[in-house]
Amino acid sequence: MPNAAPSCPPQRRGPDRLRVGRAAAAGLLLGCGSILSAAAQESGEVALDTIDVEGVGPRRNAAGTAPGGPRGPVPGYVASRSVVGTKTDTPIIETAQSISVIGREQIEDQNALTINQALRYTPSVTTEQRGGAGSTRLEQFSIRGFTAPLYLDGMALPGSRDAGPSIDPFRLERIDIIKGPASVLYGQAGPGGIVNLVSKVPRFVQHGEVFVQGGGFSEVRSGFDIGGPVPTEVPGTEQFAYRVIGLGWNGDGPAVTTRVERAFIAPSITWRPSADTSLTVLGLYQRDPFSGFYGGFPAVGTVFPRNFGSGRTGFLPVDFYDGDRNFEQSDRTQASVTYLFDHRFSDSLRFHSAGRYLSTDGQYRSVYGAFEASNGPFASGPLLNRSRIATDVAIDAYTIDNYFEAKFDTGFFAHTALLGVDHRTIRTRTLSGQFLPAPALNVLFPNYDMTIPVPPFTTEARITAEQTGVYLQDQIKFDRLVLTLGGRYDVARQKGPTTTLANGVATFQNVPADAMTYRASLLYLFDNGVAPYVSYSEAFEPIVNGRIFDPAFGTTGRIPDPITSRQYEAGIKVQPPGTDILLTAAAFDIKQANRLTPDPANRGFSLQTGEVGVQGVEFEARATLAEGLNLIGGFSLLDIRNTGGAGTTVNALTNQEVPLLGRRPVQVPDTTASLFLDYTFQSGPLLGLNIGGGVRYLGSSWGDPANTFKVPESFLVDALVRYDLKHLDPRLAGFDLQLNAQNLLDERYVTGCFDYASCFYGLPRTVYATLRYRW
Repeated sequence: MPNAAPSCPPQRRGPDRLRVGRAAAAGLLLGCGSILSAAAQESGEVALDTIDVEGVGPRRNAAGTAPGGPRGPVPGYVASRSVVGTKTDTPIIETAQSISVIGREQIEDQNALTINQALRYTPSVTTEQRGGAGSTRLEQFSIRGFTAPLYLDGMALPGSRDAGPSIDPFRLERIDIIKGPASVLYGQAGPGGIVNLVSKVPRFVQHGEVFVQGGGFSEVRSGFDIGGPVPTEVPGTEQFAYRVIGLGWNGDGPAVTTRVERAFIAPSITWRPSADTSLTVLGLYQRDPFSGFYGGFPAVGTVFPRNFGSGRTGFLPVDFYDGDRNFEQSDRTQASVTYLFDHRFSDSLRFHSAGRYLSTDGQYRSVYGAFEASNGPFASGPLLNRSRIATDVAIDAYTIDNYFEAKFDTGFFAHTALLGVDHRTIRTRTLSGQFLPAPALNVLFPNYDMTIPVPPFTTEARITAEQTGVYLQDQIKFDRLVLTLGGRYDVARQKGPTTTLANGVATFQNVPADAMTYRASLLYLFDNGVAPYVSYSEAFEPIVNGRIFDPAFGTTGRIPDPITSRQYEAGIKVQPPGTDILLTAAAFDIKQANRLTPDPANRGFSLQTGEVGVQGVEFEARATLAEGLNLIGGFSLLDIRNTGGAGTTVNALTNQEVPLLGRRPVQVPDTTASLFLDYTFQSGPLLGLNIGGGVRYLGSSWGDPANTFKVPESFLVDALVRYDLKHLDPRLAGFDLQLNAQNLLDERYVTGCFDYASCFYGLPRTVYATLRYRW
């Protein structure tokens, strides 16, 4: 008979959480993932502490999706295991690189409506680079000063401003972040790290959730999450489980006249014929016909006061809009099908395979503040000069990742070896045109109903980007010493024609690249839960534009080598035995090399002398300090600057070219800090009440490449109140009411600037009320 999931009692939040004495529950635990020794069972005496038990099947299954597992739900705020750093089921304390995990409970408590908002309390991660308004459209963030790619279920998502897939947090079980270069496991990537989103998957226990939410900018959101085992004639023998997730979102955007609208449906099914085999298929269809806006405003009027004329001096309002409602468009449709397959041949050999087909289409139209001197440091008056753009983009992405995991011993050494191959093919079709002028906007009396023609498309690009990588990793344990070694070889290529529509002339791109990347780390785990470590890791990024002058290649020059990155990291992790506490401190040195800079001796060519260096420290704390009391804390300090190259930029104050060497990149705050506390009352008249709040500090950052001005620091406060309504009336069991306020003090702040013409406001105070029912 197939191995079926045992029926274990469900875990509930706060005071409802089931408390089971370990001695009394020894037999139950055998079916819920904990294994007692034979001697303990025979003696009948088990002296163990109190634990929490959630009944969703075995804690260690082939897929690792059970609670506490490396892909499963995070108990509270503290994850103990993750696959993001090694692709194996490894305790985070034994992973010699900085790992942060954001679980479902944190996402809900903080009412994160976007991936950007979910990442706000993660040290060294800077979110909402296009401001709070832009964050409703795209997931844009940086890790340790560098733009980082987004992965879903271990596979890369295509990046695109105009048709990139947007992932709603309601679809997710958790978010795992690895900081630092990670090409050995994931292929081409930047030096900051990656963010891996983990989908909700079917569970072999009946469950359901519906919610309705209102607030923000006259917004209404509602969703459902329903699933469980497919019944059989004999209870306990179920092999199939299903899950259906859906959401609708409609309301005004953060800026006047803009809108936000979203709807998706995500069905999934899991076939688990035994505890050793699991196949999950996930589907998705999502429409985002409106996504706020993507514009930015001049520094003079946001960072600095502006003389608008007519006796008015001050700042643009935080809900200011620089576009036109009849022209603005961000209409995206995405659909995907994903499979996740795991099979355990034995205790020593396991196979994982995952694949996804994703299709997205986007129509993008925007009128925005022009990148010109009129919007520079000497701007004044009521007129905002603008430009316009239009694109139609379609993306088809195929990704697959396969690997074997083997466990074996050689003498005194225990090995967990990984051998894998992954591939991605991303095809894009882009219709685009020139950036043309648009009518100026009078910011004192804005007219958002002008008749502005859409610029004609002038080019069509059909580009195919491919990457295939083979990787090998070995985690070697000797007593409490953990040595990890890894290497990977990648072959990448970007090719395809770009056709001028007026005459049909096509230019062809064919850019091959290959790279070998390595990783090594050493960690020692003491008996008291202290684990110091050192690590080295690498990354690469192909360069698809630009040529290097080389007489051996004639007048066309040669293709640039990939950008390379390396990181040295030393840190310490602390997880005292028997506690839900995980502390991480790290110091790191990152160098990114081979960036292109203009070749002064050969016009139209480039040199690969550009280099950026980062030195930094960060600290993260995640803890359940007492029954019902959770804490998240983080701090980061970054020193990032251009450390090589002959590149220059223009000082907008003097209109003179100045070298980039020694200057710091924009939009990277030197310091970030955050603290979030959440407490659920366990007894007394406030039983069932949950209160929480957080503070976020965003340090100053440079606002232009020449480093002539800084974006000021900001200090933000968030708040949470939730009440379990069954304590008001037992007939309301399963209902809870939640109130969230973000930027409670309504601070006007700028998240960052690209230059004097492009700065971005953070969201003003937003308040949402949520009524949720679970069964």
